[in-house]
Amino acid sequence: MRRALLSLAVVVGAVLAAAVPRPAAPPEPLAGLIITEPDLSTPLDDSIWYCAWAQAGSVRDSFLAVASLEPAGAEFTFPVTIPGEPADTASLMTAGPGAAGIDLSEVARRGDSPFFVEFDGGPVAVSTTVRGEGVLAADACVSSGPGIWYFAGGSTIEDETLRLRIFNPFSETAKVTISAVSDIGVEALGEYRGISISPRKWRDIDFEQELRQREVLVVAVVADEGLVVPVMRFGDGTDEDWWPGGGLSETWEFPVGALEGLAGEIVVSNPGPGTVDVVVDVITETGARRDAITATLPPDEPARLLITGTGDEPAAARVVATGPVNAALVARGEGGVAVTSGIPEPARTWLAPGARTTGLEQGTLWVLNTSDEPVAVTVSVLTGGSVVGERIVVDPGTVYRYEIDEEDALGYLVQAAEPVTVSWSVVGPTGSAFAAGSPVPDG
Repeated sequence: MRRALLSLAVVVGAVLAAAVPRPAAPPEPLAGLIITEPDLSTPLDDSIWYCAWAQAGSVRDSFLAVASLEPAGAEFTFPVTIPGEPADTASLMTAGPGAAGIDLSEVARRGDSPFFVEFDGGPVAVSTTVRGEGVLAADACVSSGPGIWYFAGGSTIEDETLRLRIFNPFSETAKVTISAVSDIGVEALGEYRGISISPRKWRDIDFEQELRQREVLVVAVVADEGLVVPVMRFGDGTDEDWWPGGGLSETWEFPVGALEGLAGEIVVSNPGPGTVDVVVDVITETGARRDAITATLPPDEPARLLITGTGDEPAAARVVATGPVNAALVARGEGGVAVTSGIPEPARTWLAPGARTTGLEQGTLWVLNTSDEPVAVTVSVLTGGSVVGERIVVDPGTVYRYEIDEEDALGYLVQAAEPVTVSWSVVGPTGSAFAAGSPVPDG
């Protein structure tokens, strides 16, 4: 149920969503480009975005969505693994604010198709949603990354799969080192020290083969030379989800942590030299259970913290630690599996491209207010026509459930009077997915 206080409709402009081919010659847009630091907590307004988990074939397809606050052109490049073959390309345009999208199958049907997107305006954001046999996966793509990418949330017990993809969209060879800790301690992965990733290529590593029967597994990726964009896939045999990694922070927020039929767990990893104390607030639509979970984490001993045992009630969560940690959320149950990284800092403006329900059963935008004061928020649907905004109020210490029911939605814009965090979720016949919103810098 929406607790709408005031409706506001504003005609802003048309959204152009037609995909057109680009010239066949592969571009060289990334020469000298550096993925900026610090980590993913940096507001994302860079002009180039990277998405490593898109797929299109006989039983799967991907919806690639872009959103922007100003009019912008988006140029997609899909590197091809065959030597000498030109990259596949496509283009989209958005009004400002606006969104647009394209199905990957309209560009290429060759299975895995990691890609990058160049924009001529901004701020912008990009997401990928994969649908098909045995999968519903969605999350925001990235335009920046940490010095070390951490992936908490994985496991490799019976019937579970865990795959790390390392994508090198750049024109120079990269060398990376992969390390891991699990419920049995620091793992020996000497063969993954200094491995090479060729330009415009990617490499997959299946941890259910390398590290069997791990109940909790945290993987770290560091680039020794060059730069890469890694992502992780987790599956349980019925559904799978992909998510980007993150860096370290003393606070993490999860606007969506559990749904009906999906019990949520937060996996927290402490890679530092000292012991860290962790407190988790569990937050619902009606209020917060402060300090609901507490834990003490020695170095390199990840913890799995259950925030809901049955998945009967939607819940969000906030993690506060006495030292830098990484945290991710994994939800499992009869609705499938959903995994997403935490959000380190609230913001006043968020873009959520790809948040829609076309061909799905349910979609929800989640707005989390962990402050002690109510926050006025305007939620605007970005469609192929006008931009329509609705005013809501998010009470202190609560998460607001905004149902996505606009049939022509291509994404959402969230603008708040004070900082909040935003995520979205989708549920379909093949599973569930959680996705983080993309923050936009003030001013």
